[in-house]
Amino acid sequence: MYHDTYEVIVIGGGHAGCEAALASSRIGLRTLMLNLNIDNTALMPCNPSIGGPAKGHLVREISALGGEQARAADASTLMIRWLNTSKGAAVRALRAQCDPFTYSTYYRKLLTSSPNLDIHQDEAAEILTHSGKVSGVRTRHGSRYEVRAVVLAGGVYMAGRVFMGNVSFPSGPMGQKNSERLTENLADLGIMTGRMRTDTTPRLNINTIDFTGMKPQLSEPEPLCFDLWGQGRVYGHDYACWFSRTTEETYDILARNILRSPLVTGEVDAHGPRYCPSIEDKFLRFPDHITHPVVFEPVSPSNNEVYVQNFSTSLPYDVQAEMIHSLPGCEHAKIIKPGYGIEYTYIHPSQLKHSLELRDIPGLFCAGQVNGTSGYEEAAAQGLLAGINAAMYAKGEAPLTLGRDEGYLGVLVDDLTTKNTDEPYRMLTGRCEHRLLLRWDNVAHRLSPYGRKAGLIDDSRWEFLEARFSREDEEIARLKSAKISPSSEAESLCAEYDAETITETIPAAEYLKHRGATYELVCRLSPPETELDREEIAHVETELRYTGYLEREARVAGRMKSFDGAKIPADFDYDSVKGLRAESLQKLKRYRPESLGHALRISGVTPVDVQLISVILARNERASRDD
Repeated sequence: MYHDTYEVIVIGGGHAGCEAALASSRIGLRTLMLNLNIDNTALMPCNPSIGGPAKGHLVREISALGGEQARAADASTLMIRWLNTSKGAAVRALRAQCDPFTYSTYYRKLLTSSPNLDIHQDEAAEILTHSGKVSGVRTRHGSRYEVRAVVLAGGVYMAGRVFMGNVSFPSGPMGQKNSERLTENLADLGIMTGRMRTDTTPRLNINTIDFTGMKPQLSEPEPLCFDLWGQGRVYGHDYACWFSRTTEETYDILARNILRSPLVTGEVDAHGPRYCPSIEDKFLRFPDHITHPVVFEPVSPSNNEVYVQNFSTSLPYDVQAEMIHSLPGCEHAKIIKPGYGIEYTYIHPSQLKHSLELRDIPGLFCAGQVNGTSGYEEAAAQGLLAGINAAMYAKGEAPLTLGRDEGYLGVLVDDLTTKNTDEPYRMLTGRCEHRLLLRWDNVAHRLSPYGRKAGLIDDSRWEFLEARFSREDEEIARLKSAKISPSSEAESLCAEYDAETITETIPAAEYLKHRGATYELVCRLSPPETELDREEIAHVETELRYTGYLEREARVAGRMKSFDGAKIPADFDYDSVKGLRAESLQKLKRYRPESLGHALRISGVTPVDVQLISVILARNERASRDD
């Protein structure tokens, strides 16, 4: 038996596993990644895109904390666009179509050249424990590794099973090998698990599609990138996505064949993604909608494959072919890869702390789809956090946890640990009650100090940010003190920008709150000494334009933070709290909230319940002081 010792082992080489392994090794710990197939590192088995509403915020937060997904996306971008531009600064985010081969190669090269990190192609078969704590990992090849902390990031490979009509077989995504042994091990460890489902679409040969009549979508005409330290570039018109719709014929084919779907036959009873439903889900849930939008997304310049967005399915292959031929321009389209549904094992995330460590098994951290989430971005963000905290655990240091007012990642983890989930969780801007504080433009201010403290942001990158912060602060201070007065020149400029006329002398910062006023206009009225770049301008303009709203939101978040700061001991005796309702008692004992704020966000726990707990905590604190 081969034997070795590591400080952190990461199980899985998907988006979560890659970020976890890089974070742990960069912090300085000897790290091992176990991957079923190294050639499929950071595989994109579904939509080859990164970002979008809320998801784009997560990618930006990964960058701000010192992770890699943003740079991997920038290295592989084919087309990139701003989304939600008409809805304000709080929800504006980027989405990019990426070449999955370039994306995967970026990560693979980085992983195999990183100090302190070993990569090994093997299947983790058993997580070993000693005295209730993680102690090692045993593999299918018979190797045994001693370890201080483990990050489980097995994704949809965990007892994965593919469905296509009445055909089903054990498999990971895209025909890859799945992992069976570890799922059995989780049950032996007493971990509560369940089953979830996701689906993917048929891939078509681009040369067999007629795009005439479809609406193309191209990149923005401005330099863009996800990475905080990246050099945005303009993407040409060589790549386009194409918009179309299903037809009445598609609907008729579904109506005739819906009983052949494993979702209807009962072969699959696991919940699928609510916000990315299969074509069968749409037919069953929205029977009055005869047609649905679809998007043809070319996968890579290196092949002729096209991904059909909004058309995922687990129907039999013959039905898939018939449905594809019913789409405009696809009368002669050829399927390269059929669509399928895949069911897999996940752990109930209510068993996790906010650090993503299992409460009952110290040293075992979980990240990605194994926690019940969906999407590359949610997985990578969790992987980064789990990797940081596994390293902190191995070093005997306090974990990094984020509040709901600090990042979308904080919201994601809090939702999972507080509310649990029985369907694939997707990050949405609507889930973030403090989203005005969690903008694209202020992500470095919010999170980069944490990345710096963890050791993931080096001196040169930190100096870059400090210089940016200084320029932004100086310009905000200048605009607050600079005065703009009525004049014929000012009136002419305001008319040029269709902005509200200046009728009295006011600070330049105040004028930014007026109708039609922009930073560009204000700079022409009161020129700055230092020119800012596009992102610095966005931050300055937003901070000044929404000052009142930001201050009010910060006060609300501060009040909530006081509850989060009131910690509840892990061994707190909820049975001793008289007056708790039965439902509250049951859920409090199950979730073991880490703070009063955490308890308040548990569905079924009322403010009165939290008040009763706070009284006991205050009493215990007084008794402790008296002793």
